[in-house]
Amino acid sequence: MLIYTISKGDRNLSGEISLAPSKSISNRDIVIRALRNSKFDIKAISEKDAAKVIDKLLRKGKVTLDKGDPAKAIRFLRAFLTYFKGEWIITGSAEMRKRPVGDVIDILHNQGLNIKYLERDGFPALKIIGKGLKGSITRVDASICSQFISASLLISQVLPAEDVVGLKNRIINSPYIDQTIRLLNYLGVNSNWDKQEILVEHQLNDGTEMSIEPDWLSASYWYQMAALASKAEFKINGLNPESVQSDAIVKEIFEPLGVKTIITEKGVIITKAKRKIKTFEYNFSNNPDLVPTLVVTCVALKIPFRFSGIEILRHKDTDRVMALQTQMIKLGAKIKVEKKGELETLTFDGKSKISVKEPITFSTFGDHRIAMALAPLSILGLKLNLEDPRAVSKSYPCYWDDYKKLGFQIVQI
Repeated sequence: MLIYTISKGDRNLSGEISLAPSKSISNRDIVIRALRNSKFDIKAISEKDAAKVIDKLLRKGKVTLDKGDPAKAIRFLRAFLTYFKGEWIITGSAEMRKRPVGDVIDILHNQGLNIKYLERDGFPALKIIGKGLKGSITRVDASICSQFISASLLISQVLPAEDVVGLKNRIINSPYIDQTIRLLNYLGVNSNWDKQEILVEHQLNDGTEMSIEPDWLSASYWYQMAALASKAEFKINGLNPESVQSDAIVKEIFEPLGVKTIITEKGVIITKAKRKIKTFEYNFSNNPDLVPTLVVTCVALKIPFRFSGIEILRHKDTDRVMALQTQMIKLGAKIKVEKKGELETLTFDGKSKISVKEPITFSTFGDHRIAMALAPLSILGLKLNLEDPRAVSKSYPCYWDDYKKLGFQIVQI
């Protein structure tokens, strides 16, 4: 197994980095452009995403999408959404096959799609036999997930003009839905969400050019490092303080943890400030991907916390609750889970024991968020060994290059 040893000669941070475009905005923009059969002229898109341009020729026949291959899935998106002709087998990684999809599949069944479970009911792998999407998306239970609602909004552009997506039952205040609607509006689609239903016009105007802003979630790891550093003053280019990204809240979350954000014309300057809190309580329902970052930060700073809204972490690239519990015990910290029905809350009493005398080896479980949340511990003076460090390439391919720019040493062992 590949292992990186990460270290730093001091606890100071200075320099300048530029982050990759937001993955969530890029994905939405690519889907919209695919549906309207327009050119991919996105201004700021990473090389990795650029490789996902949809094939010009429609592929027919049997297609297998497996092992989390998003590039191949993207290439067949136009054929899949526009025609639904042919057969697709969708499997995914072992972890992805643990995620329930029954509610979503029931809705697609009602729209005329022939979908069969290949292994066990309610979970991938799936076989989709395309015969044409028919009918309109009428009502969706919003408790399913914001991703499904966002996808429904996106594909609404190829459905009849009278389609209305109504959200009922447990309406979720999702910034990802809001992000999708704001992107549709930007690209010329009149959309509105009044928390009871979403109205989307059918017409999509061509010609709009989208500039994808840098990713605030990637920036969160640099905020974490600033919180752990003795001194910090560095630039992150391109970040938009008025971003539609929900994770832009990171600048407010880290302020009481001693990280100050200075807005400039080119981005932000992050500096060290005085910590304002002794305990930390927060609901991460709208920002679950920030949980690993904040858990590791608080353990390192010995700040007791109560983090709610973390249930989805059980169904990410790995069980992130388990991952955080097993890795934080190596720092002498016990992360507990309080359960109330289906709701879970992570708690920490503020007691940890971090030693810089001996190297500590952390497992990432192949999860990019776990890897990037653990690596900043090296600024404490730890000689940190990180297993499977290439996992970061899923969302932040230049992560280790940026590390080196700010003075970290990385050795492959």
